[in-house]
Amino acid sequence: AKLDTTVLLEGESGTGKDVVARLLHAESRRAKAPYLDVNCGALPESLLEGLLFGYEKGAFTGAAKTTAGTFEKAHGGSLFLDEIADMSPKLQSALLRVLQDGCFSRVGATERRSSDFRLICATNKPLAAAVAAGTFREDLFYRINVVVLRLPPLRERSGDVLLLATHFLEHFNAKFAKTVGPLSPAALQALEAQGWPGNVRQLKHAIERLVALHPGGPVDVSHLGGILEEAPASDAPVPVLPAVETLGYREARQDFERDYLRRLLASAGGNVSEAARLSGIPRQNLYVRMKRWDLVIE
Repeated sequence: AKLDTTVLLEGESGTGKDVVARLLHAESRRAKAPYLDVNCGALPESLLEGLLFGYEKGAFTGAAKTTAGTFEKAHGGSLFLDEIADMSPKLQSALLRVLQDGCFSRVGATERRSSDFRLICATNKPLAAAVAAGTFREDLFYRINVVVLRLPPLRERSGDVLLLATHFLEHFNAKFAKTVGPLSPAALQALEAQGWPGNVRQLKHAIERLVALHPGGPVDVSHLGGILEEAPASDAPVPVLPAVETLGYREARQDFERDYLRRLLASAGGNVSEAARLSGIPRQNLYVRMKRWDLVIE
């Protein structure tokens, strides 16, 4: 952490890569300097370019004033680029040039500027596979593939569920001024038995929901019904569907899509990027479908 070398964090969505990035900055020689983070998968190319490089007044529609980008603002500190695998080929090339010589120009300007920042990257997709598939530049991969830290999913971290659940319970008790807990042995066993596909993020939201809904006092397994995914029993009765003549094809398809998206987002711990990865639905299309059914991420 004390070194200024570039670090690449790999791991499934929700494993805490952003937490590790902040820790690397806090333990570095740049700890007193700025720390900035940018989600490369959350913005279209044009907006991301302006955010990273900054822009001059009038450089594009909406550029009402000259604005410094995160490259400039992170000078002397650290810049965390999350979901870097989602960066467009054009911006991958631009980022490589910045890393090679430390110089860049704002959008709409010719003046060269320099910045000294420590780069930390994160991805929920193996970059080596992205390089092989031709979606990520090989030269940029080798430039940022200096120190690689893999964050294992929660299902591979035996014992961490207990520690994290207890930590989040204390955190949300303090936040909501409540006294929920402790967790009974049966409740802890039920939590540890979960697959947690959304990893730490999903566990955190589950405990937050538990504290918000629980009146207070000890937590037994009976109190976890609202936060755990129930595995369908093998002898469960087959649900009775409406007769075909009373349910049109369009209505049936709409019902399926609405229910599917709800279960998908729950499995992804509320993370849209992970939901897109699990379903194979492009992120922007997923947002459109969520809006169609008024599905809001809390």
